[in-house]
Amino acid sequence: MTQPYKIKYIQNKVKFGILIDWDAVRREYKKLKIPKEYHYPLKADFGRVGYVIDMSDRSRGKTTNKLIVGLLLYAMYGIQLHYVRQKSSQCEPKMLRDLYKTVLENNYISKIFGERWNSIMYRGKRWYLVRLDEDGKIEEKDDTHCTICLGLDEADDLKSIYNAPRGDMIFYDEFISSRMEFNDFVWFSDLCKTIIRSRMSPVIFMSANTINRNSRWFDEYAIRDTVQQMQAGDTTEVTSPLGTHFYIEILTPDTSEERQQVNRRFFGFKNTRLDAITGRNTWAEESYQHIPPEPAEDEPQVKMLINRIFLELHGQWVKLAVVKDPRIGICVYVMPATRIYQDSVIFTADDIRDKRYVFGFGKGYPVNFIWGLFTEGKFYYAHNAAGCFVASYVTYAQTKIRHMTK
Repeated sequence: MTQPYKIKYIQNKVKFGILIDWDAVRREYKKLKIPKEYHYPLKADFGRVGYVIDMSDRSRGKTTNKLIVGLLLYAMYGIQLHYVRQKSSQCEPKMLRDLYKTVLENNYISKIFGERWNSIMYRGKRWYLVRLDEDGKIEEKDDTHCTICLGLDEADDLKSIYNAPRGDMIFYDEFISSRMEFNDFVWFSDLCKTIIRSRMSPVIFMSANTINRNSRWFDEYAIRDTVQQMQAGDTTEVTSPLGTHFYIEILTPDTSEERQQVNRRFFGFKNTRLDAITGRNTWAEESYQHIPPEPAEDEPQVKMLINRIFLELHGQWVKLAVVKDPRIGICVYVMPATRIYQDSVIFTADDIRDKRYVFGFGKGYPVNFIWGLFTEGKFYYAHNAAGCFVASYVTYAQTKIRHMTK
């Protein structure tokens, strides 16, 4: 690419942002001849879609190929990629010094920028294009950065002082985390608003190497129902209740012989927590102990002791039925529920709407009794999704309580 594209603006108004010719971006991307086995990040209709979410097992090129798109946008329009991680500490040089390693190894910078730039350097959370001589010494450094790295925990500090008129690509890498903080969604939204301001041109990319259907992100975006129905290889567009468009993709697992050889040599274990590494299953979920089969007719039967306790998480419920199982003793059967009742006791970590609701884990009988059984490992689940639901509730409630008591 020898020169930038002529800059045009949406509706000919600078305040709405650059009118990006995404078909031209796709053509430039194609010229790089990136191997087809790696993720192609430009499938969405960016004229309509504001968020692009993709998930898969690891080593699929999701990060590298978005960095390449960022470089193309910088070459064509001067657009600066905003690379986001959960914490600012993840943006320190010791963590990100190899971010562009694959890009450099495959000489993509020279392929995009010609003789002008052939490498990239990291300084002060910003990446700058450089030209190196034959001895690896810097001959010239770009005046402006092509990429800036930010953590969600910087959102409050940046909102009144940071401006990014060319920040039209935002990329939140590894957005699904087992350590998701209570404020992550709000911080990310604040950060995006700080970058975007009033422009219509930006696109937000979100990638994860963990495919967790119970991630709270899907509740925050009100797209959980859609995501839960998806399987490997599926792509879909979904619109939030207030009109935000998402393009969601779950990549097909890598089943190549090379991948299987690595799995057999190093990761041949029956453990679903390794699915993001091995790519064996679509969803990265724990395996939970299931409700035992009903006893035979001539054996003592299960007795229901308490049948009105529910767990609520983002508008959905499971029932916590306290039973006396002759094989186990007193325990809790966790089952899906579609409604609650006037005499229900409902655990929630959200709003207390009436006297039925108990915040967090509650106090006194029977709520302490319930969570005592949980810590004793005496919760039994109708299916793994019910187990994931309870685990997500526990994490969410603990995080919110910790946030409230800071």
